[in-house]
Amino acid sequence: MRRLVLVLALGLATGFFLHAQRGPNSSYAPFEVKALFPPETSPGQFRQVSSSELNQAAMDGWELVGVVPYIYRNEERTNAPANPKPMVTQTYPAYFFKRLRRMPR
Repeated sequence: MRRLVLVLALGLATGFFLHAQRGPNSSYAPFEVKALFPPETSPGQFRQVSSSELNQAAMDGWELVGVVPYIYRNEERTNAPANPKPMVTQTYPAYFFKRLRRMPR
């Protein structure tokens, strides 16, 4: 009787172990993510992400899921020497995309 209980306990423990080792749950769709950040043209100087890059991402099947300001840049610009320098704030947004991962066949 003692051996039977030991064998059943060992079998049950093995079953739980094998169940825990199986792959990830396939009920969730795997996604790929992509981010487009404003490129730095020179140290401290940036340019906006071009519309052609955004259009190309859309044509490749990427879905836009978020746009956030990535860089805030303050510049002082003068119109005349007697006037105080007004501050101009520029923002350079970053774009985030997702799409379903293409499974290899």
